[in-house]
Amino acid sequence: MHPEWQARLAHWLRTLKDDLYTPLGALPVEAFTTARQLTPGEAMQGAFAPMLPGERWGRTWEYCWMRTHVTLPEAAAGRRVVMDLDAGGETTVFVDGKSFGTYRARGIEPAHHYIVDNCLTSCGEPGRRYEILLEAYAGHFFPQAPQGGCATGPVLPGSYAPPDENEPRAVLGAMTYGLWNEDAYQL
Repeated sequence: MHPEWQARLAHWLRTLKDDLYTPLGALPVEAFTTARQLTPGEAMQGAFAPMLPGERWGRTWEYCWMRTHVTLPEAAAGRRVVMDLDAGGETTVFVDGKSFGTYRARGIEPAHHYIVDNCLTSCGEPGRRYEILLEAYAGHFFPQAPQGGCATGPVLPGSYAPPDENEPRAVLGAMTYGLWNEDAYQL
């Protein structure tokens, strides 16, 4: 294909991706970490404290339970409302006390597939409140192959050193909710 047409197609794809999701607001997060596997009911009894985007959390094998809520504004009336939940690790999502879905670890692309899967409603009702609970996993060490990705084969002795297990491994990213443009996604 001629480079001019490649550039045009790349522009169309970039423009469509930018039109998929329009954030309406940030989700305030309260959180706590634990090395224990908890049920959502047990987690709700945890010592939640405010957590801001950019904060590091979670040592090796540790979980972070986060809670937040959203009350839909007038701009959501009749629209598909989704969430973009960058907790910083692989995440299980619960909404209104029920299992709801999952969210990605960093590096899985394209990220928009995880946003559309976290649809709160296909027809927003202003004033409707949703309670959101997340269980995120900080992860554990696996050596990286020199060409990228996990080294799933042999590893030379001394060629990889695990990171300090006492240092936080994950970072809370942006947690937002917003409008989903299904037409742009399908196109």
